[in-house]
Amino acid sequence: MTLQEQVVQKVGGLSEENLRFLLEMIDRFMQPDVMKDKNAVITRRIGIAKEQDLYDDEYDFDELNPEIAKMFGGTE
Repeated sequence: MTLQEQVVQKVGGLSEENLRFLLEMIDRFMQPDVMKDKNAVITRRIGIAKEQDLYDDEYDFDELNPEIAKMFGGTE
């Protein structure tokens, strides 16, 4: 029996609630082995970040790296 067949057999007996939960977890945490567009930007946000612009497109994330490294005992 292939791995895929084993998975299908396991989920075959689950309740609707468990299937919904499993599908939500798969959608949330699993990525396909091969991404069709490797340059695709992931834009799906959850929680407080949902549908919000959290930073300016021109913001330099690396600007504070030396200060952060210093805070955690690293070198600049």
